[in-house]
Amino acid sequence: MTVPLLLSIKFKQDEHGISMERFYAYVGISRQGFSKACKVFEREKFMMETVSTLVTNYRQKKDRRAGSRSLYYNLDIKGQFGIGVNKFEQLMSEHGLTLAPMSVRVITTRSSMQSWNYSNLINGLLINNINQVVVGDLTYLTLFGKRFYLFCLTDLYSSRIVGIGFGSMMRAKEAKQARDEWVKLRRKKNLRGCIHHTDGGSQYFSRLYLKSLTDMDVEVSCAENCLMNGYAEQRNGLIKHHLIPTVRDSHGDELQKEIRRIIRFYNYERKQEGLGWLSPVEYERKIADMANTTTLELHKYTDGKKGFSEE
Repeated sequence: MTVPLLLSIKFKQDEHGISMERFYAYVGISRQGFSKACKVFEREKFMMETVSTLVTNYRQKKDRRAGSRSLYYNLDIKGQFGIGVNKFEQLMSEHGLTLAPMSVRVITTRSSMQSWNYSNLINGLLINNINQVVVGDLTYLTLFGKRFYLFCLTDLYSSRIVGIGFGSMMRAKEAKQARDEWVKLRRKKNLRGCIHHTDGGSQYFSRLYLKSLTDMDVEVSCAENCLMNGYAEQRNGLIKHHLIPTVRDSHGDELQKEIRRIIRFYNYERKQEGLGWLSPVEYERKIADMANTTTLELHKYTDGKKGFSEE
């Protein structure tokens, strides 16, 4: 902030009549150094005017709550402007383009008695590829004054959303729609032994839904509390607060298309830090022919005197 302050003082020099050399000496800069800093400041100011437009458009059309680091990689800031990620984050802060943190939690799942027959199979589990664990959760959406529900199934290893069910009711039918998309995408033969993990919602433990899983030799896993289904809840939170606000149309089939549009953007375009700044589909393509993939250790929780906690 030294350059803008000195420029302001210099602009008003006729009013205060104090030599600028005194101000330069006070902040520890020479006249030549100040002149050089001014040129850098003007270049950054011009650059950030362009960046501000890019950020605004991206947040409006793609990801309403994209953070600075996500924007850096998804907008290819290094390729366009040649600056590093730390410098970009600093400039985003200085120009008021960062977002305040948001914490929202609404419980939508009703645990079913049937789910009590199943345990948590992914607690502390090690996985090293896709089709080993898929996590599911339900979230509610308010769009254009109406309530809708979104069922999502996500491959935990690649973070790819592999199936969705969307509608105005919380039914096993919509949950099964997500399941059917998952099976169509991945194929039954590749899902034998895969763990299907949810938080005990009645839709996932209905006779309609469970039979389809057991018929494929998929293992059914159930979280003991919402903390143990954090992977799915985080994904739904991202969809709800980052992507859903970019939905543009509310009329019938067009709304369905908009939901499909944002899910496709998430899967194919939105780069993620946990995937080495690749999109889920890019990451799956990268590991497809790899003999040795990275092993991912899932969170492990223990039940103590004060309740469940992560080790």
